[in-house]
Amino acid sequence: MTIAESLPLVESHVNPEIIFPEGQFWSDEPPLESNLHLQQIILLIQCLEWWWREREDYFAA
Repeated sequence: MTIAESLPLVESHVNPEIIFPEGQFWSDEPPLESNLHLQQIILLIQCLEWWWREREDYFAA
């Protein structure tokens, strides 16, 4: 059995040259809120993995 170790906190510094957009992003895409929607996404990823099963140069998630 392993015991979790406490790690020191790492301070994150925000680069002042990076400009973050404000507010919410507008999208006309439906939200992922139903079990059917989730099943459709899983099926799509499984189909892509099968279709590209011989390839090594893609990532689908």
